[in-house]
Amino acid sequence: MKRKTLRYLLPFVLLLFVFSAFAQVEIKKSTEKVRIGDKIFYIHLVKQGETIYSLCRVYNVSNDELVSANPQLSKGLKAGQRLKIPEKTELKQETAKPVENTNNGNKKNVNGTKNIISDTTSSAIKYKIKSGDNLESIAKKHNCTVEDILKYNSFLNQKPKLKKGQYLTIYPNKNELSQQEKTTGNDSIVAVTADSVDVDCNKNLYSGDVLNVILMLPIKASEINNKLQKNQRNAYDFIEFYEGFLLAIDSLNRNNISVNLTVLDVYDTHTLNAALISPAFDKAQLIIEHLPKNLADAFAKIAVERKIPVVSSFSHETENISEKGKYFIQAFTPLSYQNKKLNQALCSANENVIVIYEEITDTVSFDNFVQILKNCGKTVKTYHYRLHGSQNEALQNELYNDAKNNIVVLSNNKVFVMDVMSKLNAISLKSKYDVTVYGLSHWKVFEESLNFDHIHNLNLTIPQLFFVDYNRDEVKSFISKYRYYYKGDPSRFSFHGYDLGIYFIDKLAKYGQNFMQCITNDEASTLLQTRFKFDRILPQGGLVNTELLLVRHTKDLNIVVE
Repeated sequence: MKRKTLRYLLPFVLLLFVFSAFAQVEIKKSTEKVRIGDKIFYIHLVKQGETIYSLCRVYNVSNDELVSANPQLSKGLKAGQRLKIPEKTELKQETAKPVENTNNGNKKNVNGTKNIISDTTSSAIKYKIKSGDNLESIAKKHNCTVEDILKYNSFLNQKPKLKKGQYLTIYPNKNELSQQEKTTGNDSIVAVTADSVDVDCNKNLYSGDVLNVILMLPIKASEINNKLQKNQRNAYDFIEFYEGFLLAIDSLNRNNISVNLTVLDVYDTHTLNAALISPAFDKAQLIIEHLPKNLADAFAKIAVERKIPVVSSFSHETENISEKGKYFIQAFTPLSYQNKKLNQALCSANENVIVIYEEITDTVSFDNFVQILKNCGKTVKTYHYRLHGSQNEALQNELYNDAKNNIVVLSNNKVFVMDVMSKLNAISLKSKYDVTVYGLSHWKVFEESLNFDHIHNLNLTIPQLFFVDYNRDEVKSFISKYRYYYKGDPSRFSFHGYDLGIYFIDKLAKYGQNFMQCITNDEASTLLQTRFKFDRILPQGGLVNTELLLVRHTKDLNIVVE
């Protein structure tokens, strides 16, 4: 089955890599120049296939210098745009020769460069279009021309009709702003920087533009062969993630959301460095990655500099990635939140609690867990369980025979958990004790090793990151599509890829690259196997998913998800 999947998939993966690496065209340096203040800028007309990266190389400027001179690049590079690119040699104001006035109010220097006065007295702002606005009224309000507006908003050349809620980049003459704009109570001028652009989260702002998304995954495509080897298991996990992600893009396309996807195969320092010079980063609006901790740390600085939202998707190893900067989104709920979920569930129950532990490796966390339960009015017993000891009687003495027993087993040791579950099941059946066992999210890894009868007899309840309800129509539809395209059944990685693609690309489409403003304290989403609820834990940090599912296995062989 896997061999068949790879035969369909890998040529497409490799095609994406090749496309990303060789999609550049030869660029000729422009001969047209303008002078702004004491600096000279080339005026470059963007052609199809050119990238920010290639322009920086030809003109010998940095990415920051180019974007600073052309704020409209925050929305991406498009053919037909006219860019100002700084020339490294600056003109000194005192050596400038006399100039003659031209008909359009600009001045022309004898060396052939234009001296644009209006740009030296103002900086760019973002103007949010209101009902009744037109290009003439906006130009008059900011003391600029319609041509100026069109120059810095090239998308209007294709779609000249203004749309309420859109943002325009404008260079106004700040000394002569209209009195109406100065006295407006609800100021419509917003700073150009992506950090402070105000987003209306109640409206869909998608204009139909293609969205540029990057996936960074350790697939190791060059090493995969037709045999499923043990050391290739992780690679297949990420291929299954990618397959689910592609189905998400297919669903988005059916809803008229266009996506340009680039997949970068990153698994060591060499491949990371190679990926970072990919021209795809010049246009990227969203990055979804799974990188080892050392690579994630190396990538963090670059992501912050580029101000591109980055979703870290998988591992507890990098669960603190949101602390690296405010553009990071940690989709994988940190381990600390499973204890919070258990505390919430136990505090809302009426019964008292018994905590069973093997060895206490983190005394502070253990004491905090117990103290929280005591603070919400619970009587808490703690019991040190010794593996393989004959302790049915000792364990039974800890249980309440006239009340329900909520038992928390604080261990991720599979053998230990199986032994405790077996003992508790025997006591429960023999002496008719009412027992509900609470476990940890890691148990999902070895859940298939646990006795099915034990799970349901003990009402096993576990906080989980993922859960698939196979009775849902959406899940059935996804499985059907997956089988059709990939000739196999989806794994949890396939579901995860679909959920991340659907959720984050939809947010990007609706609210633009500042969509992070619209998912803080977001609604609990109804995706295939995941729920998202994001909080900004640190003021200057990114967003962290704090949501976990509470999965209960009942005696009547049902599963209830809270």
